Amino acid sequence: MSATDYFLPAAADQPDLSAWASLLPSQSRVLRTSLFGDPFLVDGAGAVHMLDRGGCSIERIAMSEEEFWRIIRDDEQGWQLRPLADECRRAGKVLADGQCYAFTTLPILGGDYSAENVWVASWEEWFSFSSDLFKQLEALPDGSTVSLKVVE
Repeated sequence: MSATDYFLPAAADQPDLSAWASLLPSQSRVLRTSLFGDPFLVDGAGAVHMLDRGGCSIERIAMSEEEFWRIIRDDEQGWQLRPLADECRRAGKVLADGQCYAFTTLPILGGDYSAENVWVASWEEWFSFSSDLFKQLEALPDGSTVSLKVVE
């Protein structure tokens, strides 16, 4: 499989990232989005950043789009979570149109990177949920104890 097989369709590259504004580089645009809903962003200077929804963090990963495409070809850094995506596929978790992989327990909350901790969600649902959770966690200091209450 190639790098492009580990990206969502281009339609997923138009998410509302306003909840993440405190982390985003200025004048950024989404380049592509991984199967786990993590957008790769290009900033105003041309550098590429990865917004990790499950980890509620962002990291500059390449100085240019050209460098990004060169590095992502083999994805040695694991930005696309290819082994996990492949594990999910083998476990029967196959994505349909409008779907992405989502974490049952987000890694920032102690969830692991395993197929058992991944479910198939609509990307709109996952993007909305992870954005809402980030907004709630954003102001907490590192190491804070978090208690989740599910309201239906």
